Amino acid sequence: MKLEDLTAQTSLRAAGRKVGLEVQMVEGQLECTPLDPDDPRYCMDYVLPSMKMVEACRAEDFEFFQPWLATGRLTVEQMHRAAARYHLGKTRSGQTIFWMIDEMLDPQDAHIAPDTWISTCLKRRQPLLRYWRPAHCLFGLHLLNMEKPVAIVESEASAVVLSELFPESLWMAHVTMSHLEPERFAPLQGRAVTFYPRTDLTGTSYLFFEDFAAYLRQRYNLQVTVASLLEDHATDQQKERGIDILGFILDHELHRLHE
Repeated sequence: MKLEDLTAQTSLRAAGRKVGLEVQMVEGQLECTPLDPDDPRYCMDYVLPSMKMVEACRAEDFEFFQPWLATGRLTVEQMHRAAARYHLGKTRSGQTIFWMIDEMLDPQDAHIAPDTWISTCLKRRQPLLRYWRPAHCLFGLHLLNMEKPVAIVESEASAVVLSELFPESLWMAHVTMSHLEPERFAPLQGRAVTFYPRTDLTGTSYLFFEDFAAYLRQRYNLQVTVASLLEDHATDQQKERGIDILGFILDHELHRLHE
């Protein structure tokens, strides 16, 4: 099998392992080094997240899209396109699977709404994974080959919908506040990045992201800004609800329909 055939089926890292190479991205450059055949990490692809696992649970229809279909702002075709873009899946019980796939098309983990990770499920199922510590990345990082400015929200569902509402940006999600570690943003170096934080009554979230953006600008070659749209225009009721930019837009769509 040729290397290009392998990369069509799986990630670059997994494809490299099949031909005896460790493939990694270092400062934006692809580096390949010979593998140690005795390293146990390279014998566990059959139980770790992989693109084959991603493909096995792919789905097209999702509940979080329904308000947008109901308003007529988005179509079923757009929902299917967005689902394919982010490789969304579903569990047997119908829960959405948001895969974290890195810039090398290597699945790291998956967030299963509302509060479960696929790594936790795999560890319960497979004792060999007891000491596996999954890496996490920004949701949507696998789309980094697109030459677009990056927009970052908290929720994966919001990023997916916004990718159709505003396709001129590359939408990613940080998922949880614990993911706001500077190292996770290193792959975005050289890009223009805008954070769209949730709003609140005290402005705490906005001020946090202002400080975090300043730190990223200092540490990396990043053009980072924080959008003040919600701080400037959200009502007190919306701030009390802690809405994000997608919720703000949906409120306006629903208001327009009831006028």
